[in-house]
Amino acid sequence: MGLLPGPAAAARGMVPDAGLSAEPHFDEPGLAAAVSAALAGDWHPAATLVAALNGDWDRRTAVVDALAKTATTERQWLRDWLAEREDDPDAVVVQAQTFVALAWQRRGSAAARHTSRQQFAPFVQLLEHAEAAAWRAAELAEADPTPWATLVSVATGLNVRYQPFDGIWSGLLVRAPAHRPGHERALRYWCPKWHGTEERLLDFATGAAAMAPSLTPLPLRAAFEMAMEGNPIWRSRYVQEALETAMPWLDGEGAEHPATREDRGYAIYALHHNGRHDEAVAQFRRLGGHADGYVWNFDTDVKRSANPVKQFATLRARACRNATRDA
Repeated sequence: MGLLPGPAAAARGMVPDAGLSAEPHFDEPGLAAAVSAALAGDWHPAATLVAALNGDWDRRTAVVDALAKTATTERQWLRDWLAEREDDPDAVVVQAQTFVALAWQRRGSAAARHTSRQQFAPFVQLLEHAEAAAWRAAELAEADPTPWATLVSVATGLNVRYQPFDGIWSGLLVRAPAHRPGHERALRYWCPKWHGTEERLLDFATGAAAMAPSLTPLPLRAAFEMAMEGNPIWRSRYVQEALETAMPWLDGEGAEHPATREDRGYAIYALHHNGRHDEAVAQFRRLGGHADGYVWNFDTDVKRSANPVKQFATLRARACRNATRDA
């Protein structure tokens, strides 16, 4: 090991703290332009982009998610799209996911015991709208797994129990067995705070990881969920094995996958807690100055309320301080 403390991030050629940003960053070519156009009232770039990704299901679903979040801020462009192309499955699938995004926006992120009736009522109503739109999208585009992924989110929020959920899950898998966004949403379904148990959550993530390289980071996401519930899982064999399978994907074939920037954040937490600081620095290098990932909203002990830019900078500084000097 090099002398401690090691060089700071800026001295290692990384983005200085002042250059970090938690603003949404779009890796998908054309997505930033489509979002900007939508916010200005023009739906055509969004329609072109979603249609172009037909068959590239992980990227298509990621784009639909981003456009749905945009529609929670400004919806007229989506209304205009639907008005002009009422039976366009691309428009309807964005509409369905928009209802989901609006539902969670109205509900908030607090536990159920801290959520009021005034929050739950519109949450349920919006999810019911999402459900209807997703089924319609599924009918309009039979091969598309995207509306089925939306239905997984709906099932989580509406407390759909196991047998009906299994039918939705089978509908997604028959269309895209390794659909990454769908697996992420199912992972949430199986969390103990929703409809599963610790054992079911970890088994689901491990089974998915064994099925396809693109799913290998899921156990790290599951570990993060467990840590949020106070489970001291980071130094377990489960996490160490998850790192060994996920890291080659993140730095190899999966480097440009739409989920990889989020995955790097989960990996960094696991690497940090296992003292693998050189590898954590390498992941921070790949992230550049983008602190917009979900994980940065939590402190190092996975307690919510951290300032994302501050948390990113803090954990990066710790990694740099403890890494070898040439990491």
